[in-house]
Amino acid sequence: MVAVIGVIVPFRLLRAVAEVSDEELYGRLARLQSAEFIYEINLFPELEYSFKHALTNEIVYGTLLRERRAYLHARIVSALEEVAGDNLYDHIEALAHHAFRGELWDKAVAYLRQAGAKAMSHSALVEALANYGQALEAVECVPDSREKLKMQIDLHLDSRNVLFLMGDLPRVAQHLHQAESLAETLGDQQRLARVLNFLNSYYGLAGDPERAIQIGQRTLTLAGIREDRALNVVTHYYLGAAYNKTGQYNEAIEVLQHGMRSIDGELRHERFGTTVVLSVICRRHLVQCLAATGRFSEGVRHGEEGVRIGEEVNHPVSLVHMNCSLGVLFLFRGEFEKAIAILERSLRISHSANVPVYVPYAASRLGAAYAHSGRVSEAIRYLEDGVENLAAAGRVAFLSLSTVWLSEGYLLCGRLDEANAVANRALDLSRNHKERGHEAWALKMLGDIALHRESPQTEQAEAYYRQAFAVSDTLGMQPLRAHCKFGLGNVHALMGAWEQARVELAAAAELYRSMEMTFWFKRGEAALRNMPCDRQGI
Repeated sequence: MVAVIGVIVPFRLLRAVAEVSDEELYGRLARLQSAEFIYEINLFPELEYSFKHALTNEIVYGTLLRERRAYLHARIVSALEEVAGDNLYDHIEALAHHAFRGELWDKAVAYLRQAGAKAMSHSALVEALANYGQALEAVECVPDSREKLKMQIDLHLDSRNVLFLMGDLPRVAQHLHQAESLAETLGDQQRLARVLNFLNSYYGLAGDPERAIQIGQRTLTLAGIREDRALNVVTHYYLGAAYNKTGQYNEAIEVLQHGMRSIDGELRHERFGTTVVLSVICRRHLVQCLAATGRFSEGVRHGEEGVRIGEEVNHPVSLVHMNCSLGVLFLFRGEFEKAIAILERSLRISHSANVPVYVPYAASRLGAAYAHSGRVSEAIRYLEDGVENLAAAGRVAFLSLSTVWLSEGYLLCGRLDEANAVANRALDLSRNHKERGHEAWALKMLGDIALHRESPQTEQAEAYYRQAFAVSDTLGMQPLRAHCKFGLGNVHALMGAWEQARVELAAAAELYRSMEMTFWFKRGEAALRNMPCDRQGI
């Protein structure tokens, strides 16, 4: 019995499960102590024993027949439940272990799932995944029924949440496809909607946002989705995120705002079965879209509100997301010191909360901010690590934009050939994965590189800027439109087409001014002032 309880043996539990009198129990414990098999490790608050060597515990345990072991484990579960009373949470790991070993399959599934959730709350991801994996083993031993199918689906989704935070996308896909098949067999529209939402997220991250959008649109057609507020808002979130990845910013803004309206107020702290606070994560993508389209002031309001909500519930993952997006907004706007402060905070949270999957996102954005603030040599390490780690994890979403920032870092430190190769890689990534907004940034980057050659390639630069402008104009990307105008102005100036240069630079400066992009506005104004006076009609 002592060996079945474990290496640490609380006397109160041993007494509850022992099938002997107290006198006999004390006698046996005394003999084990005399033989130096066990010893007392605590007298207060309750008496506990431990095996002197863990190997001794394993050997003794191994001598028991399977049926006897299962019987004893089952008795321990009953005793633990009685000892714990209403405080099962503090004993949940032991209950899960003994229920599984005692072949109490229904209880094992329930306790293992609770143990997994407890581990998740402490960011103990490996432990959580082990609990959910063991629960999936246990549920196989439960008789076939609709309840069994529900348990299996829920456990696959629990496992998905852990693997998502661990950055293991291939195993995320395995669990989701198994859950989808089970949900369709069950005919449970609500569980199917949850699975489809996670598949939407998976395909968006894995580089197929168009399929993600199709899944999101399919989910909205499922019966009952409109009446279920949680599923409705989660569906709108994932669909909005997929629109964001494809550069359909206005569609994303509309969908995300629709979802947010239903959870503001008393529901703003809810996660609705995801790994994040939904009102925060909706704002994360909304802020990105508002930044891409130049609606910076609106984006700041939503970003700061998202940070406040994340801090109210002290949810690290949500705070990492929100700070990353707010940092990108200030990066786009040209407020680099603000961006650095926010992105450094995001990186610290990623490390301290043990969520390394988000480190590459924060690192790439921080590297871009460092590069623009003059800290180029420091920036390159962050930019290279960000791209390398995102690619290694198979997280393709936004990889093309991170690759653009790496190219920009190389350009700013004079490594033009590397900048050009990386920019072309970013262009290929964006086109392969249908990220049109990021395609426009890659084209603009190629224009910058052509313009900064020792012998500027003005015709090539102009072609790239015009392609980038056409895409940005279609998608409503006002900051990028301004940058393309600025680039075209410099192209015309190098070609001696002063009047055309002045027109383009003035247009760029006006766009910068209208969006309060002060850093870039000053650069545009300076470029205009530096043009030959007689060529400006002054």
